Amino acid sequence: MKRFVLLPFFAVMMGTLSAPAAQPAAEGAATHDTNTAESLARNAAGDAAIFAAESPAGAEERPARHAACIREPRHTKLFAAGDHGSKFYRIPALVTAADGSIIAVADRRNDSPGDLPNLIDIVLRRSTDNGASWSDQIVIARHTPDRGFGDAALVVDRRTGDLLCIFASGCGLWKSTAAEPMDVCIARSRDNGLSWSEPRYITPQIYGPGCDNPAAEPVSGLFAASGRALQLRDGTLAFVVAAHHTGEKWPPLYNYVCISEDGGETWRMLPATPGAYGDESKMEELADGSWLMSIRNPGQGYRLHARSHDRGATWSTPAEWKELPDPACDGDILRYSLRSEGAARDRLLHSIPADTAIRRNVSVAVSYDEGRTWPVCRCVWNVPSAYSSLTKLPDGSVGLLSEVYNEAVGGYEIWFSQIPFEWLTRGEDDGK
Repeated sequence: MKRFVLLPFFAVMMGTLSAPAAQPAAEGAATHDTNTAESLARNAAGDAAIFAAESPAGAEERPARHAACIREPRHTKLFAAGDHGSKFYRIPALVTAADGSIIAVADRRNDSPGDLPNLIDIVLRRSTDNGASWSDQIVIARHTPDRGFGDAALVVDRRTGDLLCIFASGCGLWKSTAAEPMDVCIARSRDNGLSWSEPRYITPQIYGPGCDNPAAEPVSGLFAASGRALQLRDGTLAFVVAAHHTGEKWPPLYNYVCISEDGGETWRMLPATPGAYGDESKMEELADGSWLMSIRNPGQGYRLHARSHDRGATWSTPAEWKELPDPACDGDILRYSLRSEGAARDRLLHSIPADTAIRRNVSVAVSYDEGRTWPVCRCVWNVPSAYSSLTKLPDGSVGLLSEVYNEAVGGYEIWFSQIPFEWLTRGEDDGK
């Protein structure tokens, strides 16, 4: 299939909410965002002249096939400035719970757009009708006077139906040391996101004081990449962390895989990394059982990737996906279908801002060869936009949760998009 990138048409929008108008980009690339209101404004001004409503590099229009039969995406704004008294929301995470409800999570950053150690809450909204309507906010982790929580990663344990949220807490990545580390926490829901356990600190299992894992000895700070965590087909739970080492200048960061073989009760960090090339990274299990890591490129340009054929004992040297531009931004990778489970084709999806330097044009790409190539990529938000997260919805459509910049409020809004699979491929593939 010839690769194509298409921009959406926003003049007519399904549902009651319309997409925001194109605005200057909010921010430049930064390793694990440390934005302040001043830096947001400065980067917005610098990007304004560049934005100019252009398409991603290499964009090519092609005629629609059966266009009248293909539904357009439906977009719903879920988190915005002023909601529950918060001036800022960031960091989307999205998952489909065991009962089919959709769980959309964000950092409620209150008075500052910056990362930890700011006093951040992790909140969610739920939909039980495939995204047509949404609950009010539910708190997963509420900040205390001296501690915030942020950067959520979500996974459903298929064996129990439990929903796990992995997140960071405490001093923040850049202040973390081996002696006084940034914390890793888990909260659990046994009722599809309606209620949550208190945060459980698993830091000593991963690294820092009290950790007896030799692999953790060089690590002085880490956090789990926000968005999707992972369950392998054998039931193992996994997430990828970005870590810095004691005595080394960073960025870049190292990417380690953390796994649990008992439903998230205990965790350990595997010793191998793809090298000092990384930042926020995601992982998927391929059809042959090997692991594919998608790595945020700290130098901008194109998304990096590495593979492991021995369950993380070793990794290939990271290489670039020339079909996936990456302005040094978090994205998501999702297993959409497997032939071994009855689908017509093996399919992976990847969301990323489709630009080599500026956070704009959040797009969804499709791979039919287990991540070797990405012949289809369609832009969902042709405006300044950044982090995103993916899930497969109960009706087979694609759920996308994206940060979309709103110049009027000087920050991001978080929008949910329900995307028919056929729309991604202009009718060439129905996703079945």
